[in-house]
Amino acid sequence: MKFLSFLAYASIIVGIIGIILGIRINFRWYWLSILAFYNVSYLTGFSLWWLFLSIVWILLSLTVGHSLGLINSSRKSVLASFLGLAMWFVSILMIDDYWLFLPIRKIYNFFGFY
Repeated sequence: MKFLSFLAYASIIVGIIGIILGIRINFRWYWLSILAFYNVSYLTGFSLWWLFLSIVWILLSLTVGHSLGLINSSRKSVLASFLGLAMWFVSILMIDDYWLFLPIRKIYNFFGFY
C-alpha cells in the first residue's frame, strides 16, 4: 500500500513537470502528464478521481489540437481547454468507472497490484 501511495505522489510530480515542460518546451510533453494524471485519478479512487480526470481531458484536448495544428494562439488554447472540460463532464456522467479505467486496471492486475 505504501508503494501505491508513493506512486500516486510521484505521478503528481511527474504530471506537474510534464505540464511545465509542455508549456515551455514542446506540447509533446503533455502526453507524459496525461499518463501521470490518469494514473493518479485511478489511484485516488472515489475521492478525487474526477478532479484529476478533468486535467487529463483538458491536456488531451490541448495535445490533440496542437498535434493537428489547430491551436496556434492563446485564445484557441482556452477554447480547447473548455472543450476538454465539456468532454470530461460528459465522460463522468455517461461512462461508467469500469470502462474509464479499464486499461490501467488491466496493467495493475497484470503486475499484481490490485
